[in-house]
Amino acid sequence: MSTATRNELDGTLTIELEDAATRRAWVSTLGLLAGMMQQWHFVGLLGGEVRYESDTFSAPYSWGHLPLGRTMLPREEWAPGMDEALDGLRHEITADGWLTAGHGEQAWQDHYRLNT
Repeated sequence: MSTATRNELDGTLTIELEDAATRRAWVSTLGLLAGMMQQWHFVGLLGGEVRYESDTFSAPYSWGHLPLGRTMLPREEWAPGMDEALDGLRHEITADGWLTAGHGEQAWQDHYRLNT
């Protein structure tokens, strides 16, 4: 059984960091045109489906056009707006009745269960 299916069955919503171009290819093009920036956002996943989506924030590409995120995940110091995007998503999720149920390896990998 896949993790996504297991999460859906047990009702766990998880926050993940995602390259915003993963689901929208035009976002990657826009980032390149706007000064060599990669666009990121956080998503709230339930059973592999996006149920929540944060605002996007930018992080610079590295030399050689290899996105920094491919080798190093963004941090607030050089990806301004990252913490604000995460805080906004967390607020939206908890406002809908979800309760924190744990954390993953990364600081943003919160797990939630619906308050029943």
